[in-house]
Parts: sequence; C-alpha cells; structure tokens
Amino acid sequence: MFVRWLKLRDRCPRCGLHFEREEGFFTGVYLVNYSFVAVAIVIELFVFLIYVNANENATLLPAMAVGAATALLLPLLTYPYAKTIWIAIDLATRPLDPVEEADAALHASENEPPVS
Repeated sequence: MFVRWLKLRDRCPRCGLHFEREEGFFTGVYLVNYSFVAVAIVIELFVFLIYVNANENATLLPAMAVGAATALLLPLLTYPYAKTIWIAIDLATRPLDPVEEADAALHASENEPPVS
C-alpha cells in the first residue's frame, strides 16, 4: 500500500479503492497518531512515577528526554499504521457508496494482469 514509509499510494493495488475519499480525509490520521503518542507518554509517566518512588535521588532530565524523543519519533514510526487504521475506521463507519464501488472496481480491473 505504501510507495515509501511516509508515502501512501493513491489507490489500493488489489481492489482499486481510492484512499483519500474526500478533501481533508487524512485529518483523522493525526487523531490516531496523537492517540498512539498520548498513550505512550502516559505509560512513560507512570513508569517514571514508579521509578521516582523507588529512588529518592531520581532526576527529571532522563524522563524529559525520553518523553521528547517519544513525542518526536513515535509519530514518524507509526504514521503508516495510523493511516491504514484510519482507512479501516472510515470504511467501517462509512461504507463505500455505489459510485465509489464502481470506481474502485474499474481501477481494480485495470491493475489485474491479462488472462492468457
């Protein structure tokens, strides 16, 4: 489905589904990606709190560095997964209308190898 790590194809190579169904479609990807980061940072916070309770001399700097690295790197690492999860959520909540189904079928038949 992806050309490169951060570049999604326009259509599914198997079924012909146009991934960006409307203008601004991938705004939901940011919500999914934000959810990944928020959950990770909350888990890190709880781990840090447990660590601080066990060690009185614990400093804040390592926790801040891990949190900053998570906030910067995790969205890049999970971006393809967030996009595909958002496509699945959108298809589950808003199935294809007949025009979109016909368009997908038309493009799917273009990608099929010729029958010999």
